[in-house]
Amino acid sequence: MRKALKIDAYSDVRGEIFINKIKGVEFVVSFTKAGAYRGGDYHASKQYAIILKGKFEITLRQNNKEAVKKYGPNELIVVPANTPHLFKALTDVLSIEWKAGAGKPRYYQPYRKIINQDLE
Repeated sequence: MRKALKIDAYSDVRGEIFINKIKGVEFVVSFTKAGAYRGGDYHASKQYAIILKGKFEITLRQNNKEAVKKYGPNELIVVPANTPHLFKALTDVLSIEWKAGAGKPRYYQPYRKIINQDLE
């Protein structure tokens, strides 16, 4: 008998998120509307993302400076461990992300403020 996958799904004004675990690794498939923000946190392990469709502008806080880079379809994004990051959808974006290890994210308040404003 096949076992059904358990997928957690969330939706808000920014788009939709679908979360699944495969062999202990959590994968997040998300649709983000143009102009919306995601992230605003940091975690103990590296985070990876692949953009399937659309364009993201990623801001990383490293060495007390903001580093901004744009990514498009089929590009791999690597967010180093313990690096605050903010994703802004320049177009509608479909992406998959996962982390190299376990652990709960911690909010980076300057970026979370931007996201919270986006949710209002």
